[in-house]
Amino acid sequence: MPRRRLAEDDEVTSSVSSVKHHPISPAKAVAEFAESRTSEAARQLFCGGIAGSVAKTITAPFSRLTILFQVHSMLTTKQHRPKFAMSLSGGIRKIIERGGVLSLWRGNMTSVLHRFPYSAINFYMYESTLDVLSGMKVRDEEPYETQNQLVRRVTRLYLSEEDEEEESQKYKPLEDTPAAHKFLAGAAAGTTACLACYPLDLVRTRLTTELEGREHYRGILDAFRKIATTEGLSGFYSGIGPTLLVAVPNFGVSYTVYGTLKEYTLDDDLFYNLRKIDADSGEPKLGFLLTIMCGAASGIFATLMTFPMDTIRRRMQVQNLHIPPEERLSPRQQFMRQITAEGFSSLYRGLTPEILKVVPMVGTMFLVYEWSKDLLNVSTGRR
Repeated sequence: MPRRRLAEDDEVTSSVSSVKHHPISPAKAVAEFAESRTSEAARQLFCGGIAGSVAKTITAPFSRLTILFQVHSMLTTKQHRPKFAMSLSGGIRKIIERGGVLSLWRGNMTSVLHRFPYSAINFYMYESTLDVLSGMKVRDEEPYETQNQLVRRVTRLYLSEEDEEEESQKYKPLEDTPAAHKFLAGAAAGTTACLACYPLDLVRTRLTTELEGREHYRGILDAFRKIATTEGLSGFYSGIGPTLLVAVPNFGVSYTVYGTLKEYTLDDDLFYNLRKIDADSGEPKLGFLLTIMCGAASGIFATLMTFPMDTIRRRMQVQNLHIPPEERLSPRQQFMRQITAEGFSSLYRGLTPEILKVVPMVGTMFLVYEWSKDLLNVSTGRR
């Protein structure tokens, strides 16, 4: 049901009076400061970047385990003795034995350097593409307002009756987004972010797969220098094809599932006690648990659909490091050799730590994203 405009002058006056005497919370002070000093686009990019960085750091140990399992058969000696382990517990134990507990976060600095711009571009492109698909106005314009938001504007701008009438034309209910729009926007976001940040992703993968005592690189800058010297600029995009084949459906499915579940839980009375009400707009919002649940579900769906191709792309990223040039394979050759030599199940090797990583990572990412949007007063005009 569309929101109603405050019509009676005495009601507006009363509401304004109550706002004047109500102390400003620290969160609102931060939002007002950010809004006055930065554009909405900059705040949107920051929200996406910080969400991805926090989530990636929390789940870095599982991320490293997943990658090591995916390239396991490439990390063997000539005597066919594995350099890594065959079980989850064995993998954790071997990493800690060789490098200590902190080695579980090996390569995480590169992950964060990659994840911040990657997530910033990803979320921003998703929202921007949805704006285009839905024919909305650009987000730098004033968003659709609610009654409580109008009171704040009256307090700040002292709108005349004519201006207030013009503002009232902006009142619209927040509408659901079609699933097809979510998928297309997610696919576009994933493609753009991958192309922009792929060299960092490749360096991160190579640093993560190194085992203590067998390092090829001394750090991030050394990795960039050696790859540029030995493989050329094209070496930074080794495996980009399989990566895009993973990113397009992964982000399309992830955003579609998260957005659809979010809309469903905001409407269904079954989740009433897990929702919260925004103090300014009066709109229902996801609570902590619902955000984690919707994010985790979207991550699991996307992972199950794209994990085999993700295994191929990881092997493509590290084969230049472990395999002589004359023996290197194309994505199709790598796929056929792997299922022939190791079986179809090898495409899902590392799925357990990946799921253990995805559930908290994607849940946390959406949680921090939604929270930071509220904190910095970023509005998309959508639920």
